[in-house]
Amino acid sequence: MLIKVFLAVIAKPGKAKEVQKKLRELDEVVLACSVSDGEFDIVAMVEVASLDDYRAFSIDTVSSVSNIIDYISFIIMDA
Repeated sequence: MLIKVFLAVIAKPGKAKEVQKKLRELDEVVLACSVSDGEFDIVAMVEVASLDDYRAFSIDTVSSVSNIIDYISFIIMDA
């Protein structure tokens, strides 16, 4: 069973499209969308095999994407 996670990202000013493109290139990201208004610039859906895989993805992969200020994860329980 895949673990699905919504990843909400705050990008540096003027860099949201660049960050969105980089996220879309990651194997674990199945969808990355711009947000028009609100606290976050991008919302992505991530699919991984386990919570440990997501932890590694979050710490190692997402944190290495340049121009991300901050991000928060929402693990989906009923999808």
